[in-house]
Amino acid sequence: MARFDGYYQAEVVAAHRVTPNMVRVRFGGPELAQWVSSGDPDERLTIAFPSPGRRTPPRPRIAGGAWHFDDAAAPEQRSYTVRRVGTGTLDVDFVVHEGGVAAEWAMRAGPGDAVGLSQAGGWYRRPAGVTSVFLVGDATALPAIGRIAEELPADVRAHAIVEVASDDDVQDLPSAADLTTTWLTGSGMGRAPSGLPDAVRNLALPGDGVYVWAAAETSATRAIRKHLRHERGLPNAAMTVIGYWRTQKEAWLQRYEPARPGLRRRRDALEAAGLSGQDLIEAWDQEMERAGL
Repeated sequence: MARFDGYYQAEVVAAHRVTPNMVRVRFGGPELAQWVSSGDPDERLTIAFPSPGRRTPPRPRIAGGAWHFDDAAAPEQRSYTVRRVGTGTLDVDFVVHEGGVAAEWAMRAGPGDAVGLSQAGGWYRRPAGVTSVFLVGDATALPAIGRIAEELPADVRAHAIVEVASDDDVQDLPSAADLTTTWLTGSGMGRAPSGLPDAVRNLALPGDGVYVWAAAETSATRAIRKHLRHERGLPNAAMTVIGYWRTQKEAWLQRYEPARPGLRRRRDALEAAGLSGQDLIEAWDQEMERAGL
């Protein structure tokens, strides 16, 4: 949940392939000295990319908590996880594939290129006393999973389930915690149905002291949330389950646009009723399912 109360031009310091399908870009520059991390290990921000043929995006006006660009110069914007925060730098990992605006930019990024960054915010909230953590996600969630694992304390037992394109995309996940990892390869990521919901169904969860963090394609996370909430009886306070992206988004948008006004009113009503966090996400999922979305 990136905050638009600032706009920071960030310059590429370095870029390299972490695995065949992931590029890590390190950003720096004088404006990043003003950027402040939220401290959430799954913090996400919005990145404004330069248009083709340019190395720097235009600056927006900031009003009403939003960026405002001239229509003719409005850059493409995408949401990404901050993999690591350094002194005056931050790293962002990009899943790369043909045809994606952000992916194609990341594959050719080099020193002198620049983007615009928002402030960042995240959802990870491990309750006090929880000693069993489960991290579930596809490649788009791997940067957050890696950072969460690095920040877990030694007295926590953790298990990660990560879905990536191939065996070559498996990464080391260092952690002080007692961490085990299951890698799913060849499924999900728009190529095939995700294996994450079935993997979660097969998990042996302890009776109490559990926290589950999951992020992936929206239909997969919807299935995971429903299973945890209604079949396992896990309270919303014990889980953070987020849809990061949608497969076949263009076709979905064609169905969504006619229903948008009514759904927007329902969303406002849910928020007015005091719902927030995972409770709001669960209620919103139910509204979307009723609308066939």
